[in-house]
Amino acid sequence: MSDLKFDFDTIVDRRNTNCGRWDTMDKKYGSNELIHLGVADMDFRAPQPIIDGFQQCVDHGIFGYTDLNEAFYDSFISWMKRKHAADVKKEEILFCPRINISSSVCVETFTQPGDSVIINTPAYGPLYNAIVKNNRDVLESRLVLENDRYRIDLDHLEEIITPDTKLFILCSPHNPVGRVWTKEELTEIGEFCVKHQLILFSDEIHGDITAPGTHFVSTLSLQEEIRQLLVVAASPTKTFNIPGVILSYLVIPNSELRKKIQDDIDRIGMHNPTIFAVTAAEKAYTECDDWYDAVTDYINENEAYTRSYFAEHMPEIHIYPREGTYLLWMDYSRLNCTEEELEKWFIEKAHVGVYMGTVFREEGRGCIRVNIASSRNLLKQAYEQMASVYSELKAK
Repeated sequence: MSDLKFDFDTIVDRRNTNCGRWDTMDKKYGSNELIHLGVADMDFRAPQPIIDGFQQCVDHGIFGYTDLNEAFYDSFISWMKRKHAADVKKEEILFCPRINISSSVCVETFTQPGDSVIINTPAYGPLYNAIVKNNRDVLESRLVLENDRYRIDLDHLEEIITPDTKLFILCSPHNPVGRVWTKEELTEIGEFCVKHQLILFSDEIHGDITAPGTHFVSTLSLQEEIRQLLVVAASPTKTFNIPGVILSYLVIPNSELRKKIQDDIDRIGMHNPTIFAVTAAEKAYTECDDWYDAVTDYINENEAYTRSYFAEHMPEIHIYPREGTYLLWMDYSRLNCTEEELEKWFIEKAHVGVYMGTVFREEGRGCIRVNIASSRNLLKQAYEQMASVYSELKAK
């Protein structure tokens, strides 16, 4: 079970804390009796050094405007070098509070109305909406499933691109399907962008969480020709379960592209992080390696437990391989039920909340996304509730 130094097994009650994963979902479904395995944050307490850093801020008692310090930059630069063999320079880093904001700003900055933007589907909603809500045209390139593994269809990319295409939005690792793109795949994508002079926006927020035997490759480690077209969005919030701090940043090697984004961020007025952001990043990247290793192991064990339980009790639900993230992509097509029927079964019978596939566009239909970054005791409870009424689902 849980590492002796860290307690991941205890179920932490997050209700009545204005929690997006629990309170907001309770309101959505009109019930506080559901176990929510949808929203992508962990149910684990943050690492103690981060909590201690927050306490120091609280004890000081003054919550004024805050700016980034050298430790903020140095800690992230060191982490990227140590964990991902990627060289980042201080001047390449721009603060932007949320990756969802970053993607929208990049669409607005680097494209004009009437331009098109490429994205792979199924797609994480806010990345897709960054295109739509800025009134740009979406070029959807559906991921191809081969031998139980998704891949990007480069031939299709060549077919759909137009002279008005200016940007490629990449999710790496991919949410929701869990692929960690290899260096060869990323190089091919990068070379496609170089060939057509597309800006490549790479959302790498899940990059620190990988399955055993899988190596995450940051696009920042690719050749310089590709780096000069890169806008990489990164954050410690998924890795260390601190999304409520509202902390992310962009890494942009090309000085001209960086200046354009910097000017737009300045125009919008996103100057200062929260008072907790600097401490969060510094502590996360310098004092929490042991927690990070332990939580990664625990998530991997949760995956093994989930696969074993489903194989025994709900074998018609197929779980695709997970290479990265703490999310599992599951195919329910063998149950011969509609998404609407399955969601009703989850909510009214099993009392479990998950993300239905069409949350990630129509290409996600037939699948569900399940967050396994919770106490194994909570997962066990959720799975047992599902198994107890599974016969009703199979009878449809």
